[in-house]
Amino acid sequence: MTLLSIFSSPIMSGAQLFLLIVCILIGLGAGLSVMDARNTLGKKKKADH
Repeated sequence: MTLLSIFSSPIMSGAQLFLLIVCILIGLGAGLSVMDARNTLGKKKKADH
């Protein structure tokens, strides 16, 4: 079963919405953690010099 068939199937819009929200939250979480890691690494480098 592909993602396209899941999203195009009219079974449960609630489940589709839930999956979409979960994907967005995972994406945001990953982005924020990457930004946080960059900020902390940048601060450490600046502190060393």
